[in-house]
Amino acid sequence: MAKPVRSESRDQVQKILGTLHRYSEVISQSLTGSVSDSDEGMQKGIAALLGINALMPVETGVYQLNPRIRSFLSERLAQYSAMQTLTRITEQIHGGRAKWRELVDMRQSGDERDKAQIEESLNYTLNEIVFFMGQNLRLLNHQTATDYGNVESLKRKLRQNHFYADSVKTLISELNQLQDFFEMVDNEALAYGLHEIRHMVNVRVKARMGDWRVQLNDIQAIISKRLFVQRRVDRELKVLYGTGLWMVRNPTLDGFEVELGSAPQPTLLQPTPIRVRPRFDIQAHGIDQEKLLQAAAARLPAPSVVAGTKTAKLKQVVKSTSVELIDPPMREEDLLLEELVGFLSSPQRRPLEISQWQLERRKAAGLSEEAWLLYATHQLAVKGIRTELQVTKATDTFNAVFDDVMVFSAEVV
Repeated sequence: MAKPVRSESRDQVQKILGTLHRYSEVISQSLTGSVSDSDEGMQKGIAALLGINALMPVETGVYQLNPRIRSFLSERLAQYSAMQTLTRITEQIHGGRAKWRELVDMRQSGDERDKAQIEESLNYTLNEIVFFMGQNLRLLNHQTATDYGNVESLKRKLRQNHFYADSVKTLISELNQLQDFFEMVDNEALAYGLHEIRHMVNVRVKARMGDWRVQLNDIQAIISKRLFVQRRVDRELKVLYGTGLWMVRNPTLDGFEVELGSAPQPTLLQPTPIRVRPRFDIQAHGIDQEKLLQAAAARLPAPSVVAGTKTAKLKQVVKSTSVELIDPPMREEDLLLEELVGFLSSPQRRPLEISQWQLERRKAAGLSEEAWLLYATHQLAVKGIRTELQVTKATDTFNAVFDDVMVFSAEVV
């Protein structure tokens, strides 16, 4: 029964794509603005595109392109608006958590009839996360690639940089949520035997996390640097920036095309001097640069020379040729270990649990039981003394768990 349904779905997709291709002129015009049914040549195309929800009405007789189609075409053609928002992935993270919880419940209950559908849905969610992250990074790289991008003034560029700086912080916060989700999958997949899902998550998304964070950090550094530089720009240099932006937006062959008229403004005829402070670039190379640096150094005042008084050299006398060696005091855990080795070698030796050796004294010294067991077991093994882990059966894990270590004297082995 599944084949006719899938065949019918393919037929519908082909019809939708055929309609989009047939009326591509209407779509291309609606990408840059609205379309109206007042144009008789577009009425048929608008009606057909409304039938497949490719267009949406905004007011009487005026229609705009479906936002999803607009977003796809804008990204494909790199036509982004000045303050285009990033695609959030919080919804996909919440959906992934719900689907993972459903898979865990199926494994616990033993009813896995819908497991294939849930896994396919989780696979699609992971693909969405990868796609949206790539889309966001392409948008950020495009918007920060130039000094001005798709804005018309320095003030708007500053506002745009602030906007995307906040957006990057939000995206990094979502990546932290995604990392928490992956850690949950790693821990629970081993406990419930869902190894194939863990492998799919690690290969599809988790392996890309490092690269995503590096790119976001680079973009964040670029935005912060430009905001810092642009805050320090003086008022006169802002005017120069605006003039340079106007020249980029209005290229000419013979300078500025300005109509002076019969009474030109004095500011157009008399340049305004800008007070600047000359600076030498000490990192530049070349003969001219060396001459400038030599000339600048020649104008510096001569350093004042202060005649120092000569001090008579004293005869060195060797007062001692031996070095006193001071043994550092032993740590409390070493003292306990030395006493334990002595006890195991004494006639009163007997097997005992390491955690019970000088318990009150060890607690008074602030030594935790875990640290004492690990340290003492290793040191006793180095000295050739046999130890044996006291393994207990735990119901909440597949691993062997030990709570103490039994130690034997060297003669008993």
